[in-house]
Amino acid sequence: MKIEKKNLLTPNEVTFILIGIMLDVTATSLPNGVIEIAKQDGWISVIIGGFYPLYIALLAIYVSGKFPKENILVLSRRYLGKTFGSILNFLFLMSFFSFFPPLIKTIELITRTEALPILTPLKIYIVLSFVGVYAASCGIKVLGRICSITFGMVIAIIIPTISVLKQGSYLNISPVFGTGIVNILKGSVYSAYDYSLLELIFLIYPFINDSSKIKSAALKAVGFTAIIYTWITFITIYYMGKDIISKSIWSFFTVTEAVHVEVVNNFRYIFIFFWMIIAIKSVAIFNYVCMFLLNDIKKIKNKKIIYVIMSIVIIFIVKTYYPDKVAMEEIIKYTLPISVIYNLIYITFIASLIWIKKGGVK
Repeated sequence: MKIEKKNLLTPNEVTFILIGIMLDVTATSLPNGVIEIAKQDGWISVIIGGFYPLYIALLAIYVSGKFPKENILVLSRRYLGKTFGSILNFLFLMSFFSFFPPLIKTIELITRTEALPILTPLKIYIVLSFVGVYAASCGIKVLGRICSITFGMVIAIIIPTISVLKQGSYLNISPVFGTGIVNILKGSVYSAYDYSLLELIFLIYPFINDSSKIKSAALKAVGFTAIIYTWITFITIYYMGKDIISKSIWSFFTVTEAVHVEVVNNFRYIFIFFWMIIAIKSVAIFNYVCMFLLNDIKKIKNKKIIYVIMSIVIIFIVKTYYPDKVAMEEIIKYTLPISVIYNLIYITFIASLIWIKKGGVK
């Protein structure tokens, strides 16, 4: 696999890209999902759910140690043959693609509900597609820099929410472990879906400029994301309580309304502005990943045309099959578990073959 030096990523950029693919706009509704199962212990479920990306990271560390310059698509064909390996790689593409339409729909719903209700869905889709495609077409190095900036934005909007601790109540998170270990574990399965797509590391680890740093890059990404997700869930439950959260859609937005910064009249507007930029970052990453996987299956000469076709297909899918939030949730109830389970089996299978055959070929 030939990689130009100008495309090589620093370990920090790899970390930020991995955080970027896991942490997107859906994080604002994470507390809504876990409290339905784990109630006030939802934040504990989120901590346990972090073991899923940790497992993926450990597999990536092992595989990259054996083949630092070959991604999992190459290894799949090496160990399983060109035909069967290509089929599995195509399914890997579809698993990533299944996350794309719901992401676009969620961004549209948040934009129209929280920021610009006068915009039509189609206008939002077109803008997202244009900006996302442009950023993705600039290459992995540019994406790394964008993700570095958006990570700074995440920190900038998360830290002020610490002040909400003075306004919440410990009664909202009591009794700790009160819902029982079974419900907490069930909630952790739900939260694991929000940690998904760290599998991207199996595509980008050959781009790191120092292969020995992939371990720290991956573990930092998992650690930072787990901390942010846990905090979002904890402070939302602590401030609102499980009963009020269940009546909201994107509960973390409500928490930001309680933040008071002296130099800012309304912190919520700052939060929404930054959150929209973070959303566009996610669209850019998905565009890049889908193009990367398509190009591996069939070498693409004119990527601009494929980007346009892909955007049209996604917009068509969103408008046809995701007319509202209810329809979207009904679809992802099936597609999300299937995609995550497939990725888990696919990556574990390839890593197991590498271990069994000790680096040998098929």
